[in-house]
Amino acid sequence: MLFVNTYLAQEKLLSQNFLHDQGLVHKLVENSSISPTDLVVEIGPGRGIITQELALKAAKVVAIEADEKLSSRLTAKYPQVKVVHGNFLDFLLPIEPYKVFANPPFRITGDIIRRLLLSPSPPGDIYLVMQSEAANKFIPSPKKNTMAAVLYYPWWDITIAHRFERTDFIPKPKVDCVLLRIQARLKSLVNNKNAYQDFVAYKFIHERNAKYILPLQWIKSFDLKGSSVFRGQFSKLLQEQGRLSKIHRTRTDKNWRSFK
Repeated sequence: MLFVNTYLAQEKLLSQNFLHDQGLVHKLVENSSISPTDLVVEIGPGRGIITQELALKAAKVVAIEADEKLSSRLTAKYPQVKVVHGNFLDFLLPIEPYKVFANPPFRITGDIIRRLLLSPSPPGDIYLVMQSEAANKFIPSPKKNTMAAVLYYPWWDITIAHRFERTDFIPKPKVDCVLLRIQARLKSLVNNKNAYQDFVAYKFIHERNAKYILPLQWIKSFDLKGSSVFRGQFSKLLQEQGRLSKIHRTRTDKNWRSFK
């Protein structure tokens, strides 16, 4: 009951819903790409239902937990895991190769994905439990795409690894949830990352029909000759989104709408 009460308090504060079926978590981790040689970062471990499976599967696990009491319990329960008490958005990401498997607070999912994918040292593979509608914003569509789906496409293969039942969580969410997999491509489809990001940001801001262009068409139409026109557009967008994120973090889970 103590853990349930802690869950409810943290869910109210951080919009976090926790998995409770150890068998399901075991299956998800077993079906992932995590191996006995991997370093894995977990975000928002709660009481450690995912941590337990990661510790059995990976070489090393680093778990970042914002709640001080939960962090202390995790440290005592899993001495083989490096538990860091703090905000993941302030956490220094590993320089060595690593993967991410986590069920983080839904309201900071957008911030987490941007932090990971735009990092100088991004992970090789990411598994995130998140809202289904939010996850779809990152997956390329044959009809209409968000800016996020286009921005990340050249470097990342983004798919749904698992669809959850709402009863898989405590407390039960009011929306459908999935396990989103973000896997680094073996070879990038675009060489100049900064120029491509500026190009996409500029087009989405200035062209109404940009969302109807398929990711591969974006890559084909990308031309470095006009890069001076687009220069700095993505950085400006990130600054604007950063301001919006601060507002969203004081309200409800709207942060995933960034890059729509």
